[in-house]
Amino acid sequence: MEKYVSKEIIAGIINFALILVNVMVVTIMWQKAGVPFNGAYTAVVFSSILGTMVAAYYKIAVSMAPGIVVNSLLCYDLVICQGYTWQETMTVPFLAGLLILFLVYANLHRKLVSILPQYLETVIPASLGILLVYRGLVMGRLVIGDPFQLTSMGSLNDPLVIITIVSFVAVMVFLSRKKSQALAVGLLVALVMAIINGYVEVPAYIFSVPEGFTDTAAQINFDRFFELLVSVAVVFLVLLFDGLAVAKTMRENEAKLLRINGLGSLLGGLFSGGAMSVAEVSVASGYGSDTPAKISKVTVLLLVLLLFCGPMMMELKDYPVIFAASVIGAGCCLLSDLKFLQINDNISILAGVFTLMLVPLWGSLTAGIGFGLILYYTLKMVNSFGKR
Repeated sequence: MEKYVSKEIIAGIINFALILVNVMVVTIMWQKAGVPFNGAYTAVVFSSILGTMVAAYYKIAVSMAPGIVVNSLLCYDLVICQGYTWQETMTVPFLAGLLILFLVYANLHRKLVSILPQYLETVIPASLGILLVYRGLVMGRLVIGDPFQLTSMGSLNDPLVIITIVSFVAVMVFLSRKKSQALAVGLLVALVMAIINGYVEVPAYIFSVPEGFTDTAAQINFDRFFELLVSVAVVFLVLLFDGLAVAKTMRENEAKLLRINGLGSLLGGLFSGGAMSVAEVSVASGYGSDTPAKISKVTVLLLVLLLFCGPMMMELKDYPVIFAASVIGAGCCLLSDLKFLQINDNISILAGVFTLMLVPLWGSLTAGIGFGLILYYTLKMVNSFGKR
């Protein structure tokens, strides 16, 4: 294939396919949180375009996408469960991105990482991964409510469950072979099965002029930002560790990756596209390109085309089952690197275990991480007094 098409174009297409999964899933999340569908779709794609353009400016072969994990926290935890409006919730990615940029330009990010408990680097992606896998199983109807034991297995007689199982197997096969296309393949398999079974129809018009941007752009509301500072801190930590992890994987400059994450999240909050991140999108570093900016430019061009595909996205919004396997796969990706992260002290193990358990049980990343930190510092204080 590279004989006829340059490796930069292939890498850009792969990154676009992975962004497509995130765009679809996150758009539906924000619609459930009260954002008009057309406005949510346009804002999410437009924010991805701007973030990827920032990556092209820094000449790094990454693409910016709405983070499934972080936006899951914003939509389900803050809006649906706690009752904040989506306009108020947009202050969280905006302020988290602003804080990332401040730390990088003040050259304080490394000092902060050295102060924070070491277990956070392991537990944050793990708890995010577990929460994402659980929500994917619920979306795919593989886990349903049960009056006697809280949850139980979904019915195999349900055709939508069969779609989830088949697409889930496809994702797992590709992940087991360490293929970066796993999430896109799962989405494609589920979409084809949904069309065959008559759940989704190809619209008469696939392309249309983007709509609803004026309903979402610059609608951010700072009235209750003080109440959301804990959530800002959690999203900030996720963006910080995501940026550092990608920089380590690609052997790129940490400050550049953090700037991309910070600017992307700030723009996402401003235009109501939600929290943006490079970590959930496959990095095309394996291609060894001498012109990494070209990869990002190819992805930007495809995203601009996607901006005009609203009618097709409208057909998919009522069937979250189509995205379930991809969401589960995204959670598995976050869990797959745990073998490289070691926790050695007992206090970190205790705090980490309770964080991992409470995040999915409470359905709140903020509460789970907060409990773990309180437990960690309480045990540290008690132990230091004991030694004295």
